[in-house]
Amino acid sequence: MKPTYLQDLLPYMKGKVIVGETNPLIRHVIKIPKYSLLKDHTLYFHNKGTLSLKASNHFKQLTIITSKPDLLLDAGRNVTIVFVKNVKTAYWRFVDFYRNTLKIPFVAITGTCGKTTTKEMISWIFSQKFNVYKTIRNENDPSRHLDYLLGIKQSDDLAVMETAVAVPGHLKRAYQYFKPHVGILTSIGIDHLNGFPDLDSYINEKLSIFSLIDSKGTVIVNGDDDSVRKIDLKKMKKKIVTFGMNDNADFKIAKIMYEQNKMKFQLIYARDSYIFEVPGLGKHNVYNATAAIAAAYQLGMSIESAGKRLASFPLLPRHVEIVRGINGSTLIDDTWSSNPTSIESSLDVLSNVAKGKKKIAVFGDIKYLGDKTSEIHTLVGDIVAKEEIDYLITIGKEAELIGLQAIKKGMDSKKILHCQDPTKAYKFLSDTADEDSIILIKTSMFQSYKKFVNSLRVK
Repeated sequence: MKPTYLQDLLPYMKGKVIVGETNPLIRHVIKIPKYSLLKDHTLYFHNKGTLSLKASNHFKQLTIITSKPDLLLDAGRNVTIVFVKNVKTAYWRFVDFYRNTLKIPFVAITGTCGKTTTKEMISWIFSQKFNVYKTIRNENDPSRHLDYLLGIKQSDDLAVMETAVAVPGHLKRAYQYFKPHVGILTSIGIDHLNGFPDLDSYINEKLSIFSLIDSKGTVIVNGDDDSVRKIDLKKMKKKIVTFGMNDNADFKIAKIMYEQNKMKFQLIYARDSYIFEVPGLGKHNVYNATAAIAAAYQLGMSIESAGKRLASFPLLPRHVEIVRGINGSTLIDDTWSSNPTSIESSLDVLSNVAKGKKKIAVFGDIKYLGDKTSEIHTLVGDIVAKEEIDYLITIGKEAELIGLQAIKKGMDSKKILHCQDPTKAYKFLSDTADEDSIILIKTSMFQSYKKFVNSLRVK
């Protein structure tokens, strides 16, 4: 955090110092009442509950924003207490003030699939010449937003933020913190239905990106997405940039080619044609790369430079990761997350990599589906049945529905194995897999079966 003096904040928060030093230095901000989070020169937004400050007397200085000073007990000389009428309002005024002190471009990425990869690709494109600040891995929970905002250094040139949507209002909250200049919507599939009343509510939350982005900002969207195609983008009073394979896309993906551990694709923009390569397999990887190139272009980098930089993009672990597997087989480790959209993508990779080899797909339960759990697992069974898979292995109570539906759709029951845990699956694979086998492992992040997957990988 940039060191800030309290008197610079008070006019915005509309607060009044009632106890202690009138202009302390602020180096750290928290809104959660955890003693372990306190440091010297911390600003704490006290929203409710009695708080004893006796144990905090050894800190050099603490500043507390409160609307109920009578609930703050044992305040020492090191404590400054600021009274405000509404703590929540004061907090958001502070966030607004601090965000406005950061004079660098912000990019925010949301979508059912591809958020983390697109974020990393944009960061990689710019990291060669600029200092890029980015969210960590897929740690995109709203509880991290404040820390991410305060973590930006004066030396940073660009901030690239991954924003989650797990309940209504998540995207709005992220935009309150980050106020991105460029917002990206990678795709809208099926996920996090446990946090929404229905699928339409989830879709609408993703689509709220169009209303949340500032009128001077840019929204980059997947023009091939079914939900996006239903919207008249021409009516939007802001800059909209589309990418995809359809003829109307601004960044048009003209050709996609599978090569050895990488994808080659033709990209057309304003009648100019480019051929780029990106490490990693799958059409979805080309979409992610195109979204990243489009974002880089909006931020002033040439398409040629952005695309060429991606040729050296380091692959992310557990994202359609191709490795040597048990008994000389080839293993596709796609255990980062699981939903119908990413399952279709991974099955497409399996089909293109197999080239006549024996195809084995292993699926675990899909999480975050709420009362749609059975329906979505059945839908995945329909998807799997359309693929020419030699063996299907399901692990977990809900995943069994995938196999049952695949049987209903015509898949040979003798080619399907259901397991309650990975032990049985490992035994089957150790007996069945050989050099002529391609094994896809697809599970949710919270069911990644790390030990199981590692036992199948050959180092």
